[in-house]
Amino acid sequence: MKTEVYSNGVLVDTIDNRTLDEAKKYSLDLIRVATSKAIMDAGIDEKTQLNAASGVYEAERCEAIKSYIVACRNEYLRCKTLILSTQTNDEADSVQFIQPQVPEGI
Repeated sequence: MKTEVYSNGVLVDTIDNRTLDEAKKYSLDLIRVATSKAIMDAGIDEKTQLNAASGVYEAERCEAIKSYIVACRNEYLRCKTLILSTQTNDEADSVQFIQPQVPEGI
């Protein structure tokens, strides 16, 4: 667990008692949440995903939805690879999910 130490209301230190595996797990959990949030924020809920996979929408919309989900998945995999290769808690914490640009037509 990370503990912040304050003096007179000012952050003076952070104590990180997590193991490296705990830090990696925490960072991976954050990246999973960020991936799901990016997809949902684009308006692609589970029903929309199923409809796109089934071809219910016009071809261009299905392709836009699928390509965005693939872009989010690829960004997640990029982050996961970086996190799993880290050697310190700070390195694991520093990996950031970069939300892909939402394509037109979703």
